[in-house]
Amino acid sequence: MGLFGEKKGSVISDYFKLIEPVGSIKEGNMVEVALYLDHLEISTVGIAPISLSFEKITDVYYGIETEMVNKQKSVIGRAVTGGLLFGGVGAIVGAVSGTGEKQKKVYRTLFVISYTSNGEEKFLQFEDTRKYRGKQVAETLKSACHIQDQTEL
Repeated sequence: MGLFGEKKGSVISDYFKLIEPVGSIKEGNMVEVALYLDHLEISTVGIAPISLSFEKITDVYYGIETEMVNKQKSVIGRAVTGGLLFGGVGAIVGAVSGTGEKQKKVYRTLFVISYTSNGEEKFLQFEDTRKYRGKQVAETLKSACHIQDQTEL
């Protein structure tokens, strides 16, 4: 994607974080997904782009995944807060209440492309960390591949 628009010649493009490795591109890398008239290209700096024909794409998903994650409570933070509010006794009570774990919801916006390769179903999984044009890219890809939403059936 250029400084002011799409990658030269593409219909639309955006950057995503790769969740699983694709070819020689490692997971965690930021990649550009660019849509052309008949295929998409996945590219990153220093590695040859990977091309996928629209004819091989069977489904496109763009949505939010919610995950519950266990996180340690902050003993020090609770002790300081308790101490500031209620003095020495508050610090002790705050420290005791700060032991253990708490659950936290973590939200990720996913962009998943299902495709067939040699008769086998495969997936390209991305995380939309920027939330800039990801939804537009997914909708444009669905339209180009003639994929209908499940709600439209």
